[in-house]
Amino acid sequence: MYYIAMLLIIISVEAKLRIYVTDTPIQRIGSRLYKVDLLSDNFKDPKELAYDSSSRNLYFMYMDDELQNSGRAKINIITKQAMKIKGIERNKATAVDQETGDVYFGSDDGLYKYDPVENKARNIGLYNMNIFKLVIRSNDMYLIDANNHMLYKIYDQGTTAVKVGHLKTIVEFDVDYQRNIHLVTMCGVYCVFGGIEVIKNKDLSIVYHFISDEQKTFGVTEDGLYEIDCLNGTANRVANLNFFPRSITFGDYGDIFYTIDDKIIRLKPLNSYTVYNIHRNERN
Repeated sequence: MYYIAMLLIIISVEAKLRIYVTDTPIQRIGSRLYKVDLLSDNFKDPKELAYDSSSRNLYFMYMDDELQNSGRAKINIITKQAMKIKGIERNKATAVDQETGDVYFGSDDGLYKYDPVENKARNIGLYNMNIFKLVIRSNDMYLIDANNHMLYKIYDQGTTAVKVGHLKTIVEFDVDYQRNIHLVTMCGVYCVFGGIEVIKNKDLSIVYHFISDEQKTFGVTEDGLYEIDCLNGTANRVANLNFFPRSITFGDYGDIFYTIDDKIIRLKPLNSYTVYNIHRNERN
């Protein structure tokens, strides 16, 4: 058996070297340690991750040499078997309805729905919209139309789009489990509270990715991970990140999935490891 050690040096009057010894590579985010598991490095520039807890499949976009454009694929996080999805090209967005297990994709010619039996995506509507980003939360579907970079809520099984608010130049967004909408525009970071009140964040001017669990929403920035308070318009830095993801999302049981370069990584909370504390007295 081989060992992978992660070193954390704490400088004080008495120097202390803390060594974590595990049988796998590990990653530290805040106070938590994660096992690093490579799911795949066979796809070029994967991003737009969306996880389906019922099938344990992770859906993503990648650059396909055969299509000479973006393609769509899925990988099972247990077996690590990957499969390309047919029926859609030039796709830009993906989302999973956790209530039903339905998977949707967005492209420059509208909204697509995935048929797992045929392993094919079919265009179901919104043909005049260029779907840049897609989010489904609590049975509600939202998207950014790249034609005007405004936000829309989708009704009637993907056939009707209604504009949400008047914010423009939206480049990133997410919807949390309390139905608050987190947005990034060219003018800053905002939160739409209760579907009505628009609150600008006082601490952040840019967020590259939002990730939400049932309790909290976090923003990924260049200098780490921030917990966002929608109502107060504030953000608290909670962790450093020693990687900068192209895409990131939560999975089951505390898992985190992210992509970097051509790699799709699963971070799994680590519950078993050995800790050695080595003390050394400093001499003046």
